[in-house]
Amino acid sequence: MNKIRSNMKAKKNLTLAVSVLFGTMGLQAQDGQFSQYDATAVILNPALTGMYENADFRMNTAVRSQWSSLASSFVTTAFAYDMSMQKRYGFGTYLNNYNMAGIMNTFQAGATAAYNVSQGKANHTLSVGVNLGLLYKKINDQQLVWDAQYDQGYFNTDLPSGEVLQKGSRMMPEVSAGIAYRSTNGRKRVNPYGNFALFHVTTPDESIYRTVKSDMPIRYMANAGVRVEIMDGTYLIPMGIYMRQGNDQLINAGMLAEVSIMGSMYSVVGGASYRLNDAIVAQIGLKHKNAMYRFSYDVNTSPLKAYTNRNGAYEFTVVYYGTHSGRERRMTSSAF
Repeated sequence: MNKIRSNMKAKKNLTLAVSVLFGTMGLQAQDGQFSQYDATAVILNPALTGMYENADFRMNTAVRSQWSSLASSFVTTAFAYDMSMQKRYGFGTYLNNYNMAGIMNTFQAGATAAYNVSQGKANHTLSVGVNLGLLYKKINDQQLVWDAQYDQGYFNTDLPSGEVLQKGSRMMPEVSAGIAYRSTNGRKRVNPYGNFALFHVTTPDESIYRTVKSDMPIRYMANAGVRVEIMDGTYLIPMGIYMRQGNDQLINAGMLAEVSIMGSMYSVVGGASYRLNDAIVAQIGLKHKNAMYRFSYDVNTSPLKAYTNRNGAYEFTVVYYGTHSGRERRMTSSAF
Protein backbone atom coordinates (compact mmCIF):
# COMPACT_ATOMS: atom_id res chain seq x y z
CA MET A 1 0.00 0.00 0.00
CA ASN A 2 2.81 2.41 0.90
CA LYS A 3 4.51 1.55 -2.39
CA ILE A 4 1.33 2.42 -4.28
CA ARG A 5 0.99 5.75 -2.44
CA SER A 6 4.63 6.54 -3.14
CA ASN A 7 4.14 5.67 -6.79
CA MET A 8 1.03 7.85 -6.97
CA LYS A 9 2.86 10.80 -5.41
CA ALA A 10 5.81 10.43 -7.77
CA LYS A 11 3.53 10.16 -10.80
CA LYS A 12 1.52 13.14 -9.63
CA ASN A 13 4.68 15.22 -9.40
CA LEU A 14 5.88 13.91 -12.75
CA THR A 15 2.52 14.75 -14.28
CA LEU A 16 2.85 18.26 -12.84
CA ALA A 17 6.31 18.55 -14.38
CA VAL A 18 4.89 17.47 -17.74
CA SER A 19 2.09 20.01 -17.40
CA VAL A 20 4.55 22.79 -16.65
CA LEU A 21 6.76 21.73 -19.53
CA PHE A 22 4.11 21.32 -22.19
CA GLY A 23 2.15 24.30 -20.88
CA THR A 24 5.25 26.30 -21.73
CA MET A 25 5.65 24.53 -25.04
CA GLY A 26 2.15 25.56 -25.96
CA LEU A 27 3.34 29.16 -25.81
CA GLN A 28 6.52 28.23 -27.74
CA ALA A 29 9.41 26.58 -25.91
CA GLN A 30 11.42 29.07 -23.86
CA ASP A 31 15.15 29.24 -23.18
CA GLY A 32 16.54 28.22 -19.79
CA GLN A 33 17.80 31.16 -17.73
CA PHE A 34 20.07 31.83 -14.76
CA SER A 35 19.29 33.99 -11.74
CA GLN A 36 22.96 35.03 -11.69
CA TYR A 37 22.75 36.16 -15.30
CA ASP A 38 25.65 38.61 -14.91
CA ALA A 39 28.03 35.74 -14.03
CA THR A 40 27.67 34.16 -17.49
CA ALA A 41 28.61 37.14 -19.64
CA VAL A 42 29.16 35.37 -22.98
CA ILE A 43 25.77 33.65 -22.75
CA LEU A 44 24.09 36.88 -21.62
CA ASN A 45 25.28 38.92 -24.61
CA PRO A 46 27.81 38.02 -27.35
CA ALA A 47 28.96 41.67 -27.35
CA LEU A 48 30.52 41.07 -23.91
CA THR A 49 32.96 38.51 -25.36
CA GLY A 50 36.50 39.53 -24.36
CA MET A 51 35.39 42.89 -22.96
CA TYR A 52 37.41 43.09 -19.72
CA GLU A 53 40.75 44.43 -18.50
CA ASN A 54 43.94 43.04 -16.89
CA ALA A 55 43.43 39.47 -18.11
CA ASP A 56 43.90 37.40 -21.25
CA PHE A 57 41.03 34.98 -20.83
CA ARG A 58 37.90 34.32 -18.76
CA MET A 59 36.15 31.07 -17.84
CA ASN A 60 32.57 30.81 -16.54
CA THR A 61 30.67 27.81 -15.28
CA ALA A 62 27.15 27.64 -13.84
CA VAL A 63 24.84 24.92 -12.49
CA ARG A 64 21.17 25.44 -11.64
CA SER A 65 18.74 22.89 -10.16
CA GLN A 66 15.09 23.96 -10.10
CA TRP A 67 11.89 22.59 -8.53
CA SER A 68 13.57 19.65 -6.75
CA SER A 69 10.26 18.82 -4.98
CA LEU A 70 8.93 17.42 -8.24
CA ALA A 71 9.67 13.87 -9.32
CA SER A 72 12.51 15.19 -11.50
CA SER A 73 14.07 18.63 -11.28
CA PHE A 74 14.88 21.04 -14.09
CA VAL A 75 18.67 21.33 -14.38
CA THR A 76 20.58 23.96 -16.36
CA THR A 77 24.35 23.80 -16.83
CA ALA A 78 26.67 26.11 -18.75
CA PHE A 79 30.34 26.63 -19.52
CA ALA A 80 31.96 29.48 -21.44
CA TYR A 81 35.48 30.54 -22.35
CA ASP A 82 36.45 33.83 -23.98
CA MET A 83 39.69 35.69 -24.61
CA SER A 84 40.62 39.33 -25.03
CA MET A 85 43.00 40.44 -27.77
CA GLN A 86 44.61 43.89 -27.80
CA LYS A 87 41.63 45.27 -25.82
CA ARG A 88 39.88 45.43 -29.19
CA TYR A 89 38.74 41.94 -30.15
CA GLY A 90 37.07 39.17 -28.21
CA PHE A 91 36.62 35.52 -29.19
CA GLY A 92 34.91 32.76 -27.24
CA THR A 93 32.89 29.58 -27.12
CA TYR A 94 30.12 28.20 -24.91
CA LEU A 95 28.10 25.10 -24.02
CA ASN A 96 24.64 25.29 -22.44
CA ASN A 97 22.29 22.43 -21.54
CA TYR A 98 18.72 22.72 -20.22
CA ASN A 99 17.29 19.39 -18.95
CA MET A 100 13.56 19.70 -18.26
CA ALA A 101 12.69 16.91 -15.81
CA GLY A 102 14.32 14.32 -18.07
CA ILE A 103 11.45 14.76 -20.52
CA MET A 104 12.81 17.43 -22.85
CA ASN A 105 16.40 18.54 -23.32
CA THR A 106 17.85 21.57 -25.10
CA PHE A 107 21.58 21.67 -25.84
CA GLN A 108 23.32 24.73 -27.25
CA ALA A 109 26.90 25.18 -28.44
CA GLY A 110 28.54 27.90 -30.44
CA ALA A 111 31.29 30.45 -31.02
CA THR A 112 31.11 34.15 -30.23
CA ALA A 113 33.08 37.20 -31.34
CA ALA A 114 33.01 40.87 -30.36
CA TYR A 115 34.65 44.09 -31.51
CA ASN A 116 35.31 47.16 -29.38
CA VAL A 117 34.33 50.04 -31.66
CA SER A 118 35.56 52.55 -29.06
CA GLN A 119 39.08 51.12 -29.01
CA GLY A 120 41.51 53.77 -27.77
CA LYS A 121 38.98 55.31 -25.40
CA ALA A 122 40.36 54.78 -21.89
CA ASN A 123 37.15 55.47 -19.96
CA HIS A 124 34.65 53.11 -21.58
CA THR A 125 34.03 50.30 -24.05
CA LEU A 126 31.32 50.15 -26.69
CA SER A 127 31.23 46.75 -28.34
CA VAL A 128 29.19 44.78 -30.83
CA GLY A 129 29.12 41.00 -31.02
CA VAL A 130 27.69 38.00 -32.81
CA ASN A 131 27.12 34.36 -31.92
CA LEU A 132 26.97 31.45 -34.37
CA GLY A 133 25.93 28.10 -33.02
CA LEU A 134 23.63 25.09 -32.97
CA LEU A 135 20.60 24.11 -30.89
CA TYR A 136 19.65 20.48 -30.38
CA LYS A 137 16.25 19.66 -28.87
CA LYS A 138 15.06 16.19 -27.90
CA ILE A 139 12.02 14.70 -26.18
CA ASN A 140 12.37 11.49 -24.14
CA ASP A 141 8.92 9.93 -24.59
CA GLN A 142 9.87 7.05 -22.26
CA GLN A 143 9.49 9.45 -19.34
CA LEU A 144 5.91 10.35 -20.28
CA VAL A 145 2.79 8.71 -18.83
CA TRP A 146 -0.58 8.48 -20.60
CA ASP A 147 -4.20 7.96 -19.62
CA ALA A 148 -4.12 4.40 -21.02
CA GLN A 149 -1.53 3.55 -18.33
CA TYR A 150 -3.79 4.57 -15.43
CA ASP A 151 -4.67 1.33 -13.64
CA GLN A 152 -6.58 0.89 -10.36
CA GLY A 153 -5.64 4.22 -8.81
CA TYR A 154 -2.08 4.68 -10.07
CA PHE A 155 -0.02 4.87 -13.25
CA ASN A 156 1.57 1.62 -14.43
CA THR A 157 4.31 2.43 -16.94
CA ASP A 158 4.56 -1.27 -17.88
CA LEU A 159 1.20 -0.98 -19.67
CA PRO A 160 1.22 0.04 -23.35
CA SER A 161 0.57 3.73 -23.91
CA GLY A 162 -1.32 3.32 -27.15
CA GLU A 163 0.61 6.31 -28.55
CA VAL A 164 2.69 6.31 -31.74
CA LEU A 165 5.28 9.09 -31.66
CA GLN A 166 7.56 10.22 -34.45
CA LYS A 167 11.24 11.11 -34.17
CA GLY A 168 11.63 13.27 -31.07
CA SER A 169 14.68 15.41 -31.85
CA ARG A 170 15.75 18.33 -33.97
CA MET A 171 18.95 20.30 -34.69
CA MET A 172 18.75 23.98 -35.64
CA PRO A 173 21.20 26.79 -36.49
CA GLU A 174 21.55 29.59 -33.97
CA VAL A 175 22.42 33.24 -34.70
CA SER A 176 22.47 35.99 -32.07
CA ALA A 177 23.76 39.55 -31.96
CA GLY A 178 24.21 42.26 -29.37
CA ILE A 179 25.67 45.60 -28.33
CA ALA A 180 27.19 46.50 -24.96
CA TYR A 181 28.44 49.64 -23.19
CA ARG A 182 30.60 49.77 -20.04
CA SER A 183 32.08 52.74 -18.20
CA THR A 184 35.56 51.83 -16.95
CA ASN A 185 36.74 55.13 -15.49
CA GLY A 186 38.75 54.24 -12.38
CA ARG A 187 38.73 57.87 -11.25
CA LYS A 188 34.96 57.93 -10.93
CA ARG A 189 32.95 56.32 -8.17
CA VAL A 190 29.95 55.72 -10.45
CA ASN A 191 30.35 53.54 -13.56
CA PRO A 192 27.17 52.52 -15.44
CA TYR A 193 26.74 49.77 -18.02
CA GLY A 194 24.01 48.60 -20.39
CA ASN A 195 23.42 45.76 -22.87
CA PHE A 196 20.97 44.79 -25.59
CA ALA A 197 20.87 41.53 -27.53
CA LEU A 198 18.70 39.49 -29.90
CA PHE A 199 18.72 35.68 -29.85
CA HIS A 200 17.38 33.22 -32.48
CA VAL A 201 17.29 36.00 -35.08
CA THR A 202 16.77 33.43 -37.86
CA THR A 203 13.61 32.11 -36.08
CA PRO A 204 14.29 28.43 -36.96
CA ASP A 205 11.50 25.86 -37.10
CA GLU A 206 11.61 24.13 -33.69
CA SER A 207 8.82 21.60 -34.30
CA ILE A 208 10.31 18.42 -32.87
CA TYR A 209 7.65 16.08 -34.26
CA ARG A 210 7.51 18.01 -37.56
CA THR A 211 3.72 17.82 -37.78
CA VAL A 212 3.14 21.58 -37.72
CA LYS A 213 5.73 24.28 -38.42
CA SER A 214 6.61 26.19 -35.26
CA ASP A 215 9.03 29.10 -35.66
CA MET A 216 11.11 29.82 -32.56
CA PRO A 217 10.39 33.41 -31.50
CA ILE A 218 13.22 35.92 -31.18
CA ARG A 219 14.30 36.51 -27.58
CA TYR A 220 14.94 40.17 -26.74
CA MET A 221 17.24 41.00 -23.84
CA ALA A 222 18.06 44.34 -22.24
CA ASN A 223 19.89 44.81 -18.98
CA ALA A 224 21.60 47.67 -17.19
CA GLY A 225 23.23 48.55 -13.91
CA VAL A 226 25.73 50.79 -12.21
CA ARG A 227 28.79 50.01 -10.09
CA VAL A 228 28.97 52.55 -7.27
CA GLU A 229 32.05 52.83 -5.05
CA ILE A 230 30.77 53.82 -1.60
CA MET A 231 34.26 53.81 -0.05
CA ASP A 232 37.56 52.11 -0.77
CA GLY A 233 36.88 48.41 -1.25
CA THR A 234 33.08 48.72 -0.87
CA TYR A 235 30.70 48.74 -3.84
CA LEU A 236 26.96 48.68 -4.46
CA ILE A 237 25.70 47.38 -7.81
CA PRO A 238 21.99 47.93 -8.54
CA MET A 239 21.03 46.02 -11.69
CA GLY A 240 18.08 44.79 -13.68
CA ILE A 241 17.21 42.72 -16.72
CA TYR A 242 14.24 42.45 -19.06
CA MET A 243 13.65 39.60 -21.51
CA ARG A 244 10.82 38.80 -23.85
CA GLN A 245 10.29 35.74 -26.02
CA GLY A 246 6.97 35.25 -27.73
CA ASN A 247 4.19 35.83 -25.18
CA ASP A 248 6.47 35.37 -22.16
CA GLN A 249 8.55 37.97 -20.41
CA LEU A 250 11.03 38.09 -17.54
CA ILE A 251 11.70 41.09 -15.29
CA ASN A 252 14.38 40.84 -12.61
CA ALA A 253 15.67 43.75 -10.51
CA GLY A 254 17.95 43.75 -7.49
CA MET A 255 21.25 44.77 -5.96
CA LEU A 256 24.64 43.25 -5.20
CA ALA A 257 27.15 44.49 -2.63
CA GLU A 258 30.88 43.83 -2.56
CA VAL A 259 32.98 44.45 0.55
CA SER A 260 36.73 43.94 0.80
CA ILE A 261 37.89 42.01 3.86
CA MET A 262 40.43 44.13 5.76
CA GLY A 263 42.07 45.30 2.54
CA SER A 264 43.05 41.71 1.65
CA MET A 265 42.66 39.85 -1.62
CA TYR A 266 39.32 38.52 -0.35
CA SER A 267 35.96 40.23 -0.82
CA VAL A 268 32.48 39.15 0.25
CA VAL A 269 29.68 39.46 -2.32
CA GLY A 270 25.98 39.35 -1.43
CA GLY A 271 22.63 40.62 -2.54
CA ALA A 272 19.03 39.96 -3.46
CA SER A 273 16.65 40.47 -6.35
CA TYR A 274 13.01 39.95 -7.27
CA ARG A 275 11.88 38.19 -10.43
CA LEU A 276 8.39 39.49 -11.13
CA ASN A 277 5.60 37.00 -10.38
CA ASP A 278 8.14 34.20 -9.98
CA ALA A 279 10.76 34.28 -7.21
CA ILE A 280 12.83 36.14 -4.63
CA VAL A 281 16.53 35.46 -5.18
CA ALA A 282 19.12 35.64 -2.41
CA GLN A 283 22.81 35.18 -3.13
CA ILE A 284 26.18 35.15 -1.39
CA GLY A 285 29.70 34.77 -2.70
CA LEU A 286 33.43 35.22 -2.28
CA LYS A 287 36.07 36.82 -4.47
CA HIS A 288 39.71 35.80 -4.15
CA LYS A 289 42.31 37.34 -6.45
CA ASN A 290 41.00 36.66 -9.98
CA ALA A 291 38.22 34.20 -9.10
CA MET A 292 34.66 34.67 -7.88
CA TYR A 293 32.35 32.00 -6.42
CA ARG A 294 28.64 32.71 -5.93
CA PHE A 295 25.69 30.71 -4.63
CA SER A 296 22.04 31.72 -4.88
CA TYR A 297 18.67 30.33 -3.88
CA ASP A 298 15.30 31.16 -5.44
CA VAL A 299 12.29 31.28 -3.12
CA ASN A 300 9.33 30.40 -5.32
CA THR A 301 6.50 32.98 -5.21
CA SER A 302 4.61 31.80 -8.33
CA PRO A 303 1.39 29.70 -8.25
CA LEU A 304 3.61 26.63 -8.55
CA LYS A 305 4.66 27.10 -4.88
CA ALA A 306 1.60 25.09 -3.79
CA TYR A 307 3.16 22.00 -5.39
CA THR A 308 6.85 22.67 -4.67
CA ASN A 309 6.55 23.66 -0.98
CA ARG A 310 8.02 27.01 -2.07
CA ASN A 311 11.21 25.24 -3.14
CA GLY A 312 12.70 27.14 -6.02
CA ALA A 313 16.22 26.75 -7.39
CA TYR A 314 19.79 26.30 -6.23
CA GLU A 315 22.43 27.92 -8.40
CA PHE A 316 26.23 27.96 -8.23
CA THR A 317 28.59 29.94 -10.49
CA VAL A 318 32.35 30.34 -10.83
CA VAL A 319 34.11 33.10 -12.79
CA TYR A 320 37.88 33.03 -13.31
CA TYR A 321 40.15 35.51 -15.10
CA GLY A 322 43.63 34.35 -16.13
CA THR A 323 46.74 35.21 -18.12
CA HIS A 324 48.54 33.09 -20.68
CA SER A 325 51.87 33.85 -19.01
CA GLY A 326 50.61 32.48 -15.70
CA ARG A 327 51.53 35.71 -13.88
CA GLU A 328 48.65 36.97 -11.75
CA ARG A 329 47.31 40.46 -12.21
CA ARG A 330 44.67 41.56 -9.74
CA MET A 331 41.44 42.41 -11.44
CA THR A 332 40.16 45.97 -11.30
CA SER A 333 37.65 45.66 -14.11
CA SER A 334 34.17 47.10 -13.52
CA ALA A 335 32.86 43.89 -15.12
CA PHE A 336 34.20 41.76 -12.28
